[in-house]
This record gives sequence, structure tokens and C-alpha cells, in this order.
Amino acid sequence: MWLWFSKLGSPKWFYELSGKWLPWLVGAMIISMTVAVVWALLYLPPDYQQGYTSRILVVHVAVAGTSLAFFPLMAVAGTITLVWKMKLADMVAKNAAALGAWFSFITLATGSLWGSVMWGTWWEWTDARLVSMLFQFFLLLGVVSLRSALEDPDKAAKACALLSIVGCINVVIIKYSVEWWNVLHQPSSPLSVNSDSPNGPEFWIATIIMVLAVYLFLSISLILATRNEILQRERRAQWVQELVRNS
Repeated sequence: MWLWFSKLGSPKWFYELSGKWLPWLVGAMIISMTVAVVWALLYLPPDYQQGYTSRILVVHVAVAGTSLAFFPLMAVAGTITLVWKMKLADMVAKNAAALGAWFSFITLATGSLWGSVMWGTWWEWTDARLVSMLFQFFLLLGVVSLRSALEDPDKAAKACALLSIVGCINVVIIKYSVEWWNVLHQPSSPLSVNSDSPNGPEFWIATIIMVLAVYLFLSISLILATRNEILQRERRAQWVQELVRNS
């Protein structure tokens, strides 16, 4: 177990292994994304309250749920960086912050688009979930800016790791905001394909497949960004120079 963990911290080992994963991950993402989009556009019936606006939620629910994974991921990677000084963990944390900001932005954008139709407003400052998600977006931008502002890579890694751990508190607030406060946002619905689920089995089948597709997209994007980071940081290593010569 410890041998596997130590190998995982090797940039060279990760680069080689992830190169083998990528074709399979990309193929799975294309298939699941195509099925989810076709299902949502062609086979999802109009909701009895929302009409065809419910199709926006297929994307919104998938992206919103995925966006909550970034701070825990960064916190775990940051903890590994602080305790075991693994360079690869810091690379993952660095690239996850920028990706998380984009996912949070898309969550806010799709939610506002849906809210403009269903709530009659693009934004509501009294809604705790909206405000806490916006706060997550700014927190992630803060992590990206903090790393850019600090010239010492070790200090930047430690500071961003600590901020990522603190940011997990806001993830809990986002998750339970609809239960703790009386908000405009609708309560979270469990993923279920049962016929008695609030949005119907057709909606949740499309959403579950879309969640899988979005998580695959996240994995692919993070792997590609980390691979680029490895090449940049390890550019003086012999194996990278050999890779460049052979390419």
C-alpha cells in the first residue's frame, strides 16, 4: 500500500500511467455526454410545472454537484503536500483551483438562466445557496490569485493548501443551505429513477448520465492540466528531455 502511494507521488509514473488512461476516459466521456444530451433534448418530456425549462437542470444539477468536489479534492491534495511534500499533489491542487472556478461559474450561469424563467429573476441576494456558491467562486479565484502572487513555490503551496482546507467549510454551507435557511432555491432532490421521484424517472436518468459525463470531463481536464504542469516543472529531468527528443 505504501509502495503504491509513493509511486503515485512520482510525476514520471503518473505521466506515463495517465497517458494510458486518457483514451479510455475520453471515449467514455464522449459516449456518456452524447447519450445524456440526446436523451435530454429528444426524449425528456416537459415537466408539469417547468415545461422544457427542466432541460437546463440536467446540466445545472450535474455541474453544480461536481463543483462541490473541488475544495475537498484540493484539501486532500493540500494535506498530502503539507505532510508528505509530494510535488504531484501540489500540481493537482494548483490546476483544480482554476478548473473549480470555471465549474462554479457555469453553475451560477445555468442556475441564473433557469431562475430567470422559473423565479422571474436572474439573481436573489437573500438566497443562501446562490450567495454561498458565488462565495465559492471568489474563493477559488482567491486561491488562483494567491498562488500567482507568492513568488516562493513552497510558500504558495502551503498557503493555498491551508485556504483550500478552510474552503471546505463553505462546501458544507452550500450543501445544507436549503435546509438551514428559508431560501428561494428548491431543496435538493435525491438521484432516483423511481417512478414516484419528483421530476420523473426520465429526468433523473438523463441527469445521472450527465453527472457521469461531467465527472469524466473533470478528470480528463485535470489530468491534461497536470501533465502539462509536470512537463513544465520537470523540464530539466532526463526523462522529460528524452520525451521531447522522441516526440
